Amino acid sequence: MTDEAHARALLGGPVTFLGAGACCVAYSDGRRVVRLSRGEGARFGVDGAIRQALLAAGVPTPEPLLSGILPDGRPFSVDALARRDGSVPDTGGWHDLGRALAALHALPHRQFGLLQDRPDVFVGVAPTPADGLRSRLQDAWPFGGAALADHPLVRAAPELASRLRELRDDLENVIHSPTALCHTDLHGEQLRWRGGRLAALLDFGDASIGPPAWDVASLAFFHGWEVAALVAGAAGLPCGRDAALFGLLLALHHASRSVTLGRPARMPAAVTLARDCLARL
Repeated sequence: MTDEAHARALLGGPVTFLGAGACCVAYSDGRRVVRLSRGEGARFGVDGAIRQALLAAGVPTPEPLLSGILPDGRPFSVDALARRDGSVPDTGGWHDLGRALAALHALPHRQFGLLQDRPDVFVGVAPTPADGLRSRLQDAWPFGGAALADHPLVRAAPELASRLRELRDDLENVIHSPTALCHTDLHGEQLRWRGGRLAALLDFGDASIGPPAWDVASLAFFHGWEVAALVAGAAGLPCGRDAALFGLLLALHHASRSVTLGRPARMPAAVTLARDCLARL
């Protein structure tokens, strides 16, 4: 069966293709969304468990309806469709997101890094902060395998090397801050807005256990530091040195991903984030 045929069978009628990511492909019947795994990386079990916990805390997020395994062995999930109206977030909407992240960060958790795909507890796959970071970020120097001089970020912007080298101890220390259950990937498609307010926070498949500065840095990368400060304030988080240091780790990660995924457009954004973070330190 094709992916579309699987989706039609699960939803019991015609479906529309919504999109495809690194880990899954999605279809909708206008009320529900079915996601089908595309190889390794999909974590539908823990994703649904996080959303159930957030719904109980009053956070807007799509209700998980069904999950299981297709006849071909691939995981799938069926969720309520999160609707949006095309509006842009206002200050109140960003504050909504801050309160949603505060609820996410408060969920009980243990260990580090990407979450194990289990519905009962939120446990990272790694026993140490460094291993946890490596489970989620690709070659984020000094935690990756590449020498700084050979890193794609430094090859793209050689002037960054000396400042990064000076900050090595700070980068190694920032990951040892108190942990939270973090979203880690707060780009625009993970957020749904209606009337400028947050209608839904989506997709916890990359959720990881690490310092909450991780989410502040993710917001800065995708939405800018002004938005990051608004959201962090509503979440009760600082938007200072730790966020800038974590932003450097994200810049290194996205530069590496730009190369391995063959997406050169990511590199200028990674370089810009690195320069902005260094300017804040």
